[in-house]
Amino acid sequence: MRLLTAPLQYLVMTLATFVCAPVILWRSLRGRQRAAYAPVEWWARTLAAVCGVTFGVRGLEHVPTDGRCVVLSNHCSHLDGPVLLLALRVPLYFVIKRELARVPIWGPATVRVGFIAIDRSDSAQARAELARAVEAVRGGRTVLVFPEGTRSPDGRLQRFKKGGFRLAVDAQVPILPVTVNGSAALLPKGSPAPYPGRVDVIVHPPIPTAGLGPDDVPDLGDRTWRAIESGRREDPAYPGSTAP
Repeated sequence: MRLLTAPLQYLVMTLATFVCAPVILWRSLRGRQRAAYAPVEWWARTLAAVCGVTFGVRGLEHVPTDGRCVVLSNHCSHLDGPVLLLALRVPLYFVIKRELARVPIWGPATVRVGFIAIDRSDSAQARAELARAVEAVRGGRTVLVFPEGTRSPDGRLQRFKKGGFRLAVDAQVPILPVTVNGSAALLPKGSPAPYPGRVDVIVHPPIPTAGLGPDDVPDLGDRTWRAIESGRREDPAYPGSTAP
């Protein structure tokens, strides 16, 4: 059955992309940034519907009402981003690799709508993009960073990179730790298409950064790692993936 549904899923999402991207580009070029974001939400809802992915969320009361925060989440599946975009119920802007911004049609649309593309191979360019991200967060934009840098290969929470913490410290906004459970079982690495099922999201209390500086980044990383780890459960895709 999955072999039959996968082509349909790809077809629907390809069509959805071709519909959404031009609308995003047109609205953003006219300066209608909030309206330009609406197709992103529609695209994510279409993905969830056609793939049979549902989600539950706890802790929404911890999401800052003004949107000024950096969301840091564990990352085990390509489903994590779309699910978080829907679950947190605020416009959510991702930090993505520069290579993704070069994907035809969809890449330029994501940049125009406000996603932040970082070129890790060019330190000067990365610093410039980070500075723009700081201003965006200060202006009320909620930014999502996967601090592990890539999807976990074994379901365990990997060591964190510093970029997301530096962003929060430079912007002087809270870090919002988030735990995602179940996504790897629905779309593990190497899987051609998602299985239907449920993803659970836990939003933890914010970690303030007011008054902190670069020297505090390691401690912020440790605190955030512990918060995210505290909500994780064993993923069926990776038996034994939780900490002992």
